[in-house]
Amino acid sequence: HDTLKFALQSDFYRYDFSGTLAADKSLKLNLIVDGKSVDFKLNKLLKQDEQQVRHKDIRFRSENLLLYGTVYFPENPNGKAVYLVTSSGNNDRSASRAEAILLAQSGYITMHTDKRGTGISDGNWQKADIPELCSDDMSAIKYLSQVEQLPLSEIGIKGSSQGATKVPYILSQMPELKFGIVVSCPGTTLLESDLNYWKNRNKSLIEPQAMHEAENLQRTVYQYIAGNIQRSQVDSEASKYQNEPWFKYVWIPKENEVSTDKKLNYSPMPHFEKVTRPLLVIQGSMDEIIPFESISNINKAMGKNKKGIHKFLLLEGADHSMMYRGTSDFPYWSALHPDYFPAMLKWMNNF
Repeated sequence: HDTLKFALQSDFYRYDFSGTLAADKSLKLNLIVDGKSVDFKLNKLLKQDEQQVRHKDIRFRSENLLLYGTVYFPENPNGKAVYLVTSSGNNDRSASRAEAILLAQSGYITMHTDKRGTGISDGNWQKADIPELCSDDMSAIKYLSQVEQLPLSEIGIKGSSQGATKVPYILSQMPELKFGIVVSCPGTTLLESDLNYWKNRNKSLIEPQAMHEAENLQRTVYQYIAGNIQRSQVDSEASKYQNEPWFKYVWIPKENEVSTDKKLNYSPMPHFEKVTRPLLVIQGSMDEIIPFESISNINKAMGKNKKGIHKFLLLEGADHSMMYRGTSDFPYWSALHPDYFPAMLKWMNNF
């Protein structure tokens, strides 16, 4: 009858819900997770509660590649658009779907794409360098401008992590764009950012006095992957430390297990120096991937180009994905930092 039971399974917890349907169509539930029982309520989302968003799937050419994406249209458009710059790894456009919808609900035409070699797009992202990947993003922006008849001056771009490192490059190549938003961007090369993440993951496992040697060996491995040194140099360095207790925590891939990735040598810093469009830079205080000093390094790099139009925001308790990692009365699932999207939207609406 009116009772309901269901479960959700995450990577870390199982969430068991049970309860009843109330007269107002809400669900009054009991939630059991990790041996704890709490009251829980789900409210019915009514269509009039938020802007409705329609979307259409699109395809476009970037040089000889056929790439695919989605454009979202707000119910009450504000005459502006946002392009979500593609990021690292094998993630396709589904990784940014929630944010695309949120931005569209806020009045912005929003577009995101399957990066080359992901989803149903042509190409191979692993063999491409950052400028080549940026060329695909720029082709997408030009497509959005042409099809929706929006001047570039009404289109902003937003990127996170590796996508954030591409934002200053794109702005330097397309200075007509309205603004850029940079989230969780390393103020270093991608190699140093990867090394910082390795260090944070292993600092509790390796004795402090041994960390310097271990870190240098891991850097040698990354230099090899980046194509800067030969495999023989990795093997020579590794042979010096193979009997050390920390050696097992250093990632040394087998020969031919990984491909050369010159993207590791890329740094966004020279491109930040060229940015003249308004820029919002957001970093989380609990980001384990990028070096903590990244936001201040970017601030310094902007130098004389700052002109009072840029903003630098450090969110306390936010991680690399802008999830809140601070104290909580219910720490069993993650949620976006409460200030992240409101602060970003408030800044965007000024331009």
